[in-house]
Amino acid sequence: MGSVKDLEIKKPATEKETGIGVFTFTDDYSVFDYGKMPDIIPCKGEALCRMASYNFQELEKLGIKSHFRGLVSGSKMEVDLVRVLYPQKGELRQGMRNYLVPLEVIYRNSLPEGSSVFKRIDSGELDWKSLGLKKKPVPGEKLSEPIMDVSTKLEATDRYLSWEEARKISVLDEKQIGELKKTALKINTFLNKRAKKIGLEHADGKVEFGISPDGKLILLDVAGTLDEDRFLFNGFHISKQVLRDYYKKTPWYAIIEREKAEGKGKGNYTVPPGLPKELVEIVSDMYKSVCEAWIEKKVWNAPHIESIVESYKGFMEKQG
Repeated sequence: MGSVKDLEIKKPATEKETGIGVFTFTDDYSVFDYGKMPDIIPCKGEALCRMASYNFQELEKLGIKSHFRGLVSGSKMEVDLVRVLYPQKGELRQGMRNYLVPLEVIYRNSLPEGSSVFKRIDSGELDWKSLGLKKKPVPGEKLSEPIMDVSTKLEATDRYLSWEEARKISVLDEKQIGELKKTALKINTFLNKRAKKIGLEHADGKVEFGISPDGKLILLDVAGTLDEDRFLFNGFHISKQVLRDYYKKTPWYAIIEREKAEGKGKGNYTVPPGLPKELVEIVSDMYKSVCEAWIEKKVWNAPHIESIVESYKGFMEKQG
């Protein structure tokens, strides 16, 4: 069970065999590690499920193996399951197979406003030179080559790691880490091309991997959706970032940031306000429109992306 995606385990994974599960993509959403937010975004779950299913099938053609088994319905997909082993509990050891690699691999093609890179640079947590950049970046900067980050996956709060730390936590060897990076960049290239075809810029995103029972690297969870990745249309965010941007301008955001700094656990944060009805409708149309363009199939006959951006501009102007 997650904040926005539920998992039904039909057959649990074992040491030597993958299990079988069904993901149900809900219309819920989550921002800032808060958990499930007060509203729902109609049709969001189905849009994400259909996009993810399409991507798995296209990536399979490129030789990228995944845990995807098939689309069950509009908002459900069947997947192979691997074991979830926690390195901090000593459960993950060298030579093991059939497990979730406890890392999130992040690729960045540009650094739009809202990218966590700027927050980390400003706080001193990150030296921009360590990213291979020749100068300090500014919001909106497009990179000549993608850069990569890696963070934890199975900790209470995700934290960024060096690649050497990532290798030790995941008990992967140098060759496997190299394959993981290469595969993430190959996925990124596919998403860049797909986004460009429908008039979007693919700014950044993240992927997760597992090690199969035969020791092969496989793509897990989902990739290339508006929740996992950040897309833009003529400079305007077309992703979950729209919801982050709205909440950043509310008093609630400042309160939860303070509560996080004070060490209050997840679930104890101040309850967020609901979204304006108009924004819910805009974001719902955004998910539906991008999905239809991406998979080249009409499901809802949603407005064109450009029309949705105009509605979003109008909403923002009214909000000041």
